[in-house]
Parts: sequence; C-alpha cells; structure tokens
Amino acid sequence: MLSVNLGRVLPAEDVRCCLVGKGRLKKRPIAVGGLSLALLLGTIYWGLAPQYVLSIENATRGKAIMETATMPGDNFWVVFINSVENLPVADHFIVNDHHQIQFTETIYQAPYAGYVFPDKGGRQELIAPGTIRISGYEKQMDKVTFFAGYTFQHMLLLNGHWLPIYEVVQGGDLIQITVTRRPRWAALFK
Repeated sequence: MLSVNLGRVLPAEDVRCCLVGKGRLKKRPIAVGGLSLALLLGTIYWGLAPQYVLSIENATRGKAIMETATMPGDNFWVVFINSVENLPVADHFIVNDHHQIQFTETIYQAPYAGYVFPDKGGRQELIAPGTIRISGYEKQMDKVTFFAGYTFQHMLLLNGHWLPIYEVVQGGDLIQITVTRRPRWAALFK
C-alpha cells in the first residue's frame, strides 16, 4: 500500500512511522493517565478544601435567609432605629483574617444604643451634630443576633449591598449571623 505526501510516494510503513513518531504511542497512555490522576486529585482537593460561609438565619423559624461564601475583609452593617430613643444606630462588623466576626465600630445618635457603651473602651468622636462614632473595639464575636423590629425595620448591608430581610422575616423574629467552615462540596448539595 502506498500513500502520498506532498507529491512524493512513500511506503505505508514510513507513513506510520512519521505519524506515530518514536515512542509516542507508548507514552500517550501514561500521559493521559497522569493527567487524569492530576485532575482527579485536584478535584478532590478542591472539594475538601474549607470554605467559609456567612450565614444569616431566622433563628425563630429555623430558616436560612442567606448564605454566601466569605473571605477576610468582608463587612456588614446592622442599621436600626433604637426602640427607646427612636434614633438611628449603625453597628459595623468585619470578617477578620481568621474568618471570625469582629465588631469594629458603632455610630449612633441615641445614648445607650448599639453593642457598646463609650466607657468600655474604643475611640469616641463626634462626626456630626449629635452623632457619635465609637471605633477601635475589634471584639471577636461567635455570632451577631438581633430581634427584627416591629415598627422600625432593621437594615442589613453586606459589602455595601442592602439585603431585604423583611421579605422573609417578621417583627420579633430572632436574626442570627455567623461564619461557619465547611468543605466546598457541601455547597453542591444545598
């Protein structure tokens, strides 16, 4: 049997030798097997690698409001109207380098509002008429909890985006925010 290569006629065994090359046919299954093994191990590693998730839950009703992957530097604000003074309060939290919730500051007009009092530490500054900011706390918290207000609704901002939690909660419901660790593959089954 003869084959044509650029106008030249070659015997079939020369064509097979040129196409296969020296030792390529034997090395190909090893390379494919090695690549498959590397892909399989990479997938397993990715699936078992920890993923940190910021969870917002309606603890009263036992329902998840939202879960999202989180990383150090993510932040959220809980903004509300103090029920006694009827004045605004804003508490700021971040996810620190150890994937823990850290309370950093509060801004308020109402005395005795928020998570802290001025005499418990931190830097206090007047940022507007009647508005005080206390920062520098860096207090570790396992969870952040608050009761959803009946009259004045809480606002929850995650990385600058407003979350409409009152579409799924009612006044009096206990809201709980946590950071949990789980393997990445667990997200596939949610």
